[in-house]
Amino acid sequence: MVKKKFSYNPETLCYEHRRDSFGQRALRAGAWTLVSVAVGFGIMVAYTSLFATPRSHVLQRDISDREIALGMLRERVESSSRQLAIIENRDNNLYRTIFEADTIASSIREGGVGGVERYGKYSTLPGGALLRGVAQDIDKLTWRAYVQSKSFDDVSRLAYTKDRMVHCVPAIQPVSVQQLTRLSSPFGYRCDPFNHTAKMHTGMDFVGSYGTPIHATGDGLVVVASMSDGGYGRQVVIDHGFGYKTRYAHMSSISVTEGERVKRGQEVGKMGSTGRSTGTHLHYEVLVKNMPVNPALYFSDVSEEEYENMLANAQIQQMD
Repeated sequence: MVKKKFSYNPETLCYEHRRDSFGQRALRAGAWTLVSVAVGFGIMVAYTSLFATPRSHVLQRDISDREIALGMLRERVESSSRQLAIIENRDNNLYRTIFEADTIASSIREGGVGGVERYGKYSTLPGGALLRGVAQDIDKLTWRAYVQSKSFDDVSRLAYTKDRMVHCVPAIQPVSVQQLTRLSSPFGYRCDPFNHTAKMHTGMDFVGSYGTPIHATGDGLVVVASMSDGGYGRQVVIDHGFGYKTRYAHMSSISVTEGERVKRGQEVGKMGSTGRSTGTHLHYEVLVKNMPVNPALYFSDVSEEEYENMLANAQIQQMD
């Protein structure tokens, strides 16, 4: 019940009932409304601060779960990074060393994964700092894995080349020890049997019986299989690749054709005495980048002792 208000009227010397104007009543009502709203808002803020709503509780729980999941993901990324570091170390210090390849610098393996703006989108998200860190770690790991994959491609190519080279480089005698009568003229200067002057002998002469099989000393491509216009007689030249060639001269017959691919140990012809020759033998040359080198350096199937015995038993006789 609204209390009535009275005021003293000095003219009538009586207390008279006072009535407020409409404006006064409206102002008073507005003031009470504002106070009520303010008090209600304050109560709501205090309640939501002290007591989470079901929706906010669910959201907070989701954020916590995601932070835990991101933490676990980061641990797995770090574990993978440590395992990759072991592989990188083995690649640099073992695989690339074996194949005589340059190691990959750390600056290349680590590389760059973009500027700050690349990860700016994570800043406004809940747990943005953690998200950004995980994203950076994943990008670094991805780059390192890419570099390592490329390195393994290089090592695979080197291994394939090395395997081919092992089979192609001259590595055996062209005449088996069992069928060899003797070594006649080694590599180096000697007296030419025809003009009796000092002349460089660019190969080695193997003496054996007429028709003794002659074998390719490495895998390769036959580039010459014909009668020589010079003094080599019937000859075969094999290109082994990697800068290596071998020549087999003075043969009685040829067992291969030009353009044919041969394997180490395959017969390429028979021993004879065609061309500029004084007797049955094989003149054998090894050329590296078209320059003759000592064939004895490429006899992996002959021990040092066996080679010394061959030289000791050699009868230095100029055959070509």
